[in-house]
Amino acid sequence: MLQLNHREMSERTAVFYFSCITYDSLYQRPQQLLREWRANFADSYEFYYVEYPAVKHFVVQRLRHFKHSIEALLKKHNNKGDSFVLTWLCVPRSLWGTALPERISQSVLSSRLIESAIRKTLNKQCGRTQTKVAIVASSFWEPFISKDDFDLVCYDYLDPVDHFATSDYFQQEQHEKLIKKSDIIFVTAQNLREDALSMAEEKDVVTVSNGTDANFFEMNKDSCEITDYTRTDKKRVGYMGSYWPVDMDLIFAAARELTEVDFLLIGPLDRQNQRRAHQKPENVFILGTKERKQLPAYAQMFDVALIPFKIGTMTDSIDPVKLYEYFSLGKPVVATATRELKKFDDGRLLRTAKTQDEFVDAINAFLKYDAQEWQESRRQIARQNSWYSKAGAMMDCIESRIGERS
Repeated sequence: MLQLNHREMSERTAVFYFSCITYDSLYQRPQQLLREWRANFADSYEFYYVEYPAVKHFVVQRLRHFKHSIEALLKKHNNKGDSFVLTWLCVPRSLWGTALPERISQSVLSSRLIESAIRKTLNKQCGRTQTKVAIVASSFWEPFISKDDFDLVCYDYLDPVDHFATSDYFQQEQHEKLIKKSDIIFVTAQNLREDALSMAEEKDVVTVSNGTDANFFEMNKDSCEITDYTRTDKKRVGYMGSYWPVDMDLIFAAARELTEVDFLLIGPLDRQNQRRAHQKPENVFILGTKERKQLPAYAQMFDVALIPFKIGTMTDSIDPVKLYEYFSLGKPVVATATRELKKFDDGRLLRTAKTQDEFVDAINAFLKYDAQEWQESRRQIARQNSWYSKAGAMMDCIESRIGERS
């Protein structure tokens, strides 16, 4: 258990995590951190998850139903033990209709309604003397995060900005303003650290990489029956996760080379890859999205796990959560040669590849031999990178900065 030197406070500090994803999205860093904070630091802190505005939160209905809908959703999430905040907007009648998702624009999202909702929430949830901390995971929120409202502003800079560059929710100017507005900048990768320091070299930039819940994977590796794939005596290579940075051509090419190996793909296909799915080799099995509790059982089937990201500036800035999840089960990993993964490439934990031939050779090498001590070393890395340790590291930094101001 981490030992934090908490201040003597008449009231607990309120921490608002302004997320980059909705609460019911894939269970990723934001939800993992919230779970650990609430489980381990609730004596001195109150934690609130502020949802990223998604189309499903734009409610077009009569005003008399509005309050009921909010209360129903709050009850749904609070029953799970989570303090939960929704940022609701009233959508103008001109935007009603089947084209609503395409017609929601930054100008609408930038409405004073969001700013008003945040301020009202702060006034309602927090006492006047209560310390308030904002942890912001998307530059979308920058216009609504005021130093007048929060005693401490932190930026959880967890994805390369290129990933959001085509989104109406992202603006480079807001990203730069948030960097300069923040008291602490948490980053997950070296490229992100260098980007933050290039804009504000005097800032407190702290690397807090991603992590895993190793116990969850170990406890659930045999917890569900696999019904959509029939096991044979063939070796199995697998990938699980989203597909936006994945090189599907590389996976298909490797499958065509390794015809006696089954390739299992777990996760939600995007539109582009849905169209290409019919081109897959016969030994590629696209098994779709699974519930979180099922993921360990599917990953346990892998003889070799893959992280086949397209190589580029964007993927060089990613610290993949799935690496630590694979390591939780001791699985050998073959990955493309991105910056954050190269440091694990010792030929035993993980092997990286720059070409298709290297990729196939690395898979073959691990299929032929994977030592027990290598597997235990991977599990040890997973245990060292627990979400508990990541949540604690962030709270240590926040507590230290608050203490300086007391």
